[in-house]
Amino acid sequence: MRRTLIGLAVGLLLPVSIAQADIASDLKADLPIQTVLLNAAKAKVSTDEALRQILDAAPEQAYAAITAALQANPNQAASIVSVALDKHFNLSPPQVVSAALQGAPDKAGVIVPTAIVKSPGYYTVPIVQRALADGADGSKFLPQAMRTSPRQADSILRQALISAPAQTQSIMRAVIASQPDKATHYVRVALDAKAPAKDVLTAAFAVAPRQAEDIANVAREKAVPEESITSASKAANVTLASASKDGKSGTMVGGPTNTSTNQISAPSAGGGGGGGESTASPN
Repeated sequence: MRRTLIGLAVGLLLPVSIAQADIASDLKADLPIQTVLLNAAKAKVSTDEALRQILDAAPEQAYAAITAALQANPNQAASIVSVALDKHFNLSPPQVVSAALQGAPDKAGVIVPTAIVKSPGYYTVPIVQRALADGADGSKFLPQAMRTSPRQADSILRQALISAPAQTQSIMRAVIASQPDKATHYVRVALDAKAPAKDVLTAAFAVAPRQAEDIANVAREKAVPEESITSASKAANVTLASASKDGKSGTMVGGPTNTSTNQISAPSAGGGGGGGESTASPN
């Protein structure tokens, strides 16, 4: 009975030890990382475990391994990034994000927020910067990143707009759609970051039309020309009650004025005043 139990235990442990030995020997043989991961999968070693072994045995291939792991298993993006950012491996969070995005660019919405959660707070903005620099679509990951790190939400948005001004409208649409109650606040953040005003306002008007007047007032506070506000509202198919027909705030063209005109009535027959203007008699 004892021999049977020992034999069973050895049998259970053997596949793991063989798999570990295979990964180590594959790395020593300088096999491509993709092949190492494929062999590990054939040995029924999970992607996470294979990546851990590679990072331990060949740290110089860490980022290549992250890319390869994501290419092979994009649906495991969150767990792969989490493994890579384990403190034990001491890898750079922005570089991990870059490597992961190379492997699965469509998973930016998972990769970036996961990296933010797994990294110290001072890496949040550099992570966003690196993702945008690598060409990631900010609208796919910024809303989740901002919800993941609410205390740094303003900094995340500000840096994103500075780093990728061409994405201003798509980023603002996504961010405001995610948190419509903060539409005016994020418009203010964007305008303070010197993002293209028309893109900021067009996105805000389109996504939060019920807040259009408040958004327009924020723009005026930030000295955005009235013509730009009107142009953005038209682009978003939103009518501003506060906008004038001539593109200037204030009095509507052709509208009532504050100055009243006193009409002078002609004297009535027989010299009755009737409220008319009296004439002075000569001395």
